[in-house]
Amino acid sequence: MKNYFSKTSFSSLFLLFVSLCLLSTVSPVLAAPQDKPESPSLLAQRVQARYRQVQSLSADYQRASSFVSLGAQSGGRQVVGSGRLTWARPLKLRLEQDTPRQELIITGGAAAWWVRPQRKQADLYPLSQFTSGLTSLLDALGGLDSLEKDYKVQEATVKETQAAPKGSVLLALEPRQRRADLKDLVLVFAKDGLALRGFVLYNLVGDRTAYSFSNLKINPATTPEMFAYEPPVDYRMVDHRPLPGLKDTVGK
Repeated sequence: MKNYFSKTSFSSLFLLFVSLCLLSTVSPVLAAPQDKPESPSLLAQRVQARYRQVQSLSADYQRASSFVSLGAQSGGRQVVGSGRLTWARPLKLRLEQDTPRQELIITGGAAAWWVRPQRKQADLYPLSQFTSGLTSLLDALGGLDSLEKDYKVQEATVKETQAAPKGSVLLALEPRQRRADLKDLVLVFAKDGLALRGFVLYNLVGDRTAYSFSNLKINPATTPEMFAYEPPVDYRMVDHRPLPGLKDTVGK
């Protein structure tokens, strides 16, 4: 599929949901020490404690991606985009992309919809086959209360620290299991209050994707209809699910 939601970029986008899930009210007991820098391990523990309170979220996002091209001298292809998302436990996602083109992604069960209004086409895929890495990213969304079990927690590099907005604290994560879609993930928080400002992720081939967030809501009300889809009658619908037994309704 030659579109923004490539295997790398869509997996990257799911990491948007991983990062946003870390936001909730900070308990005074979990507040960072003020007299010395906070260790990555302690920051990870506070992030895990916060995530246990998050059941759903919504936000506007801005994305800037750099994709490596063999032989390219300028750092490869550059892509920017924006849109809105809603996520709910355990595997529910509604992503409405505005730029660079309108697209809709919905997951609500064992399948994923990919809708392209300009083409009047809706494709339905098995969730595990929509992109490589999608399943593992959704698994990560449901397991951030054990963050240190799945990731090696470490200090961010000087380069990433200097690139972050002033007044930020960073948490660098490396998957414990080797993955093509994710080599390193850097979460960026505001120092005061630990509001998440965004994140930067890298894959094994060197692609870099950075996100920033606005209008974020923690635990917004959601409905089953938000994670279900019915193509309009004038749309071309293509079902890529290989087995009749997999053709259950998205959203169940």
